[in-house]
Amino acid sequence: MRKARNVKIWMVSFWVLFCHNAFATAQNPDRLIYKGDTLFIFANPLEELYKNDSIRPKFFAGQAGCITTACWRGYVADWKIENDQLYLTGISSCCFRDDGVRANLKSLFGDKVIDGVVKVDWFSGNIIAPQGKMLHYVHLGYESIYERELEFHFEGGRLSTTKTYDNSKTRESIYSKSPGKLQELIYSSISWDKLADTGEEEIRVFVSFSANENGVVDSVKVLRGQNPDYNLEAIRVVKLIPEWDVFYRHGKHQRTSWMVPVIFSSSNRKKYSK
Repeated sequence: MRKARNVKIWMVSFWVLFCHNAFATAQNPDRLIYKGDTLFIFANPLEELYKNDSIRPKFFAGQAGCITTACWRGYVADWKIENDQLYLTGISSCCFRDDGVRANLKSLFGDKVIDGVVKVDWFSGNIIAPQGKMLHYVHLGYESIYERELEFHFEGGRLSTTKTYDNSKTRESIYSKSPGKLQELIYSSISWDKLADTGEEEIRVFVSFSANENGVVDSVKVLRGQNPDYNLEAIRVVKLIPEWDVFYRHGKHQRTSWMVPVIFSSSNRKKYSK
């Protein structure tokens, strides 16, 4: 599983909301059967076995299994927990529903296959199973936030503990979801009459900000600015954002840093000055 960073720096432009990272899109998850339920999991235990790519076999032995941007590893694995033991039960093509391509576990694991499954002894760590409603979508890996997370901790393939985390306090601001509203708020709040007209020049002040667990923007600073008057005005108007995103992961508030450019220009002055 890719570990989520405690702090991310995202950039809010007034046309597009950027949040790029290593993967091009959210990933097709592996599946886990636990107590009769099929769960989707944010982890890939098979990757622990093949950390060294030189020993990674061709799972589908010449069959035309597909690879997509939503399945970077080239397969989807199936798992089950039985009597607190983790088992690998199958490896399928990313497009199994369409192409029906499945790996032969016997050819991959030999005598380790008993009754059609492989007893896992190579994996130690956590597996997260998201549960409930998705509260925040992230266009990469396994970063999206759900109402709850069921965490399994394994030592050598043996289940040692389970925990449930509540992320239900996560919420998104209308200003992050609608850059146009954020633009309107910031530029209509600027005291244009107190600032000299920039003429044909554009003055750009890049401001970093973050919010507390109540969505209150309580940390604002200039990352790159110019004239102190414009810097202070950029800080002031960003502080006026009435509410911002609140993210919880593993049941804890995750403070996130954002960056927004505040552009002082004649065109913005004409459009937004009162």
